[in-house]
Amino acid sequence: MTKKQKPSPLTWAQLLSMTPQEPPDPARKPIALPAVPFKVERTAEQRAEMAMDDASGGYPYGGYLGGQTVAGQLNFGLYFPGYPYLAELAQRSEYRQPVETLAKEMTRQWITFKSKGGGDKEEKIAKIEEAFERHNVQALFRKVTELDGFYGLGMIFIKIKGHKELNNPLVIDSRSIEKDSLEGFNTIEPMWITPLVWNSIDPTIPTFYNPQQWVVLGQTIHSSRLLKFISREVPDIIKPAYNFGGISLTQLIDPYVQRWLKTVDSVNRLINNFSIITLATDMSAILQGGGPEVYAGLLDRMRLFSKHRDNQGIFLHDKMNEELSQVAVSLAGLAELQAQSLEHMAYPTHEPLVVLTGVTPSGLNATSEGEIDVWHNWVHSMQEQFYRPNLERVMRIVELDLFGAIDDDITFDFEQLKEVDGEALARIRKSDAEAASVYIQDGVVDAQEERERLAKDPDSGYVNLDVNKVIEPPALEGNDDEEADSVAKASDA
Repeated sequence: MTKKQKPSPLTWAQLLSMTPQEPPDPARKPIALPAVPFKVERTAEQRAEMAMDDASGGYPYGGYLGGQTVAGQLNFGLYFPGYPYLAELAQRSEYRQPVETLAKEMTRQWITFKSKGGGDKEEKIAKIEEAFERHNVQALFRKVTELDGFYGLGMIFIKIKGHKELNNPLVIDSRSIEKDSLEGFNTIEPMWITPLVWNSIDPTIPTFYNPQQWVVLGQTIHSSRLLKFISREVPDIIKPAYNFGGISLTQLIDPYVQRWLKTVDSVNRLINNFSIITLATDMSAILQGGGPEVYAGLLDRMRLFSKHRDNQGIFLHDKMNEELSQVAVSLAGLAELQAQSLEHMAYPTHEPLVVLTGVTPSGLNATSEGEIDVWHNWVHSMQEQFYRPNLERVMRIVELDLFGAIDDDITFDFEQLKEVDGEALARIRKSDAEAASVYIQDGVVDAQEERERLAKDPDSGYVNLDVNKVIEPPALEGNDDEEADSVAKASDA
């Protein structure tokens, strides 16, 4: 009878090989770059050209891969990154949110047409308002504001019926724009536009570094047929590099967003690895330069522990010759650092943090009312500077299309951005009623004119008031005929 042999003890390497492997994380897979369908070879002279198509390993403008840009980190955005890169930024919420927020806020309340005082223009104004709605002007201006925020340049094309030679100027006159000739307006992204002709010789005339003709996918169009929107002009010396556009909002906030993303990633990694396990053991054999067989078991032991390290795992060590301890990093202050990085990202957008992110201020009696008022004032100034010149051109073109002539007495105002709540609106109505009563008693206006004002005011509460209905004044209180006669005589006198 043979003696039963005892099984040999398992080594750390065998235990490690028996440990079930975790499935690979798909988020950590390397990015598969598209293969070039043809072989590209360049000489040393060709690599030195200014096209920069071979810079940073084949990536233009310093290279962009996985949300990191080499040139952007070194130069903090002091370059034109190109429309493809700016289009990639538009896919991230940190870049898209401020652009869309500004565009929606600038077109939220829109405009109100009015007469300067040259007679009754209600019928004309009603037709202009209907034409603006039919041509969807409000949505076009919101879209072109987004293009300016994403690319630094936005264009609206004016399409006139019968105009075939688009390289000829478009004159805002009845001889150029006939009645019922307006077909509509279209927004054009700057990627499809290239400047063709501009003056670079005489800076004393308006056409200096201002292209007069543009090429839109091979078609030459005169600048007067395009409404150009640029909210952030660049100096003349770099206008050609920017395709004669401006600096996009996404380019301005790019360095701040990069810092924010790094901060969020660092905080996340610190939270996941805020503690370190240390094992005090005999390291003399390893420190004396032993071979792989000396420290192979120790390394396998460490790898096995790392794979199972969590609150449910157990680490065994020698009670007499080893000591196990934990070194933890304090997580205090991480929330404040991350909040400050978020605030810095909002600085170049001019948007309060509560508008940009929806995060309300903390603390007793904390409010964002003052910041909201400043934000509304800034948006209104942007409307006047960014919208008014092109809106006036659109209004004149619509007038020529509707009436065959331009009425200089018709203009428009931007509506108030701040919405009044119920209590404040009640106080305004009471104040208006008291003022109207005084005006009627003093003979400034009559009751019929006040009824018409109430019917036109959308906040009066009497929008559907019938202005043609005659209201008899209330009778005097009391039955004393003598008192009534005296009042009548006093009125006649």
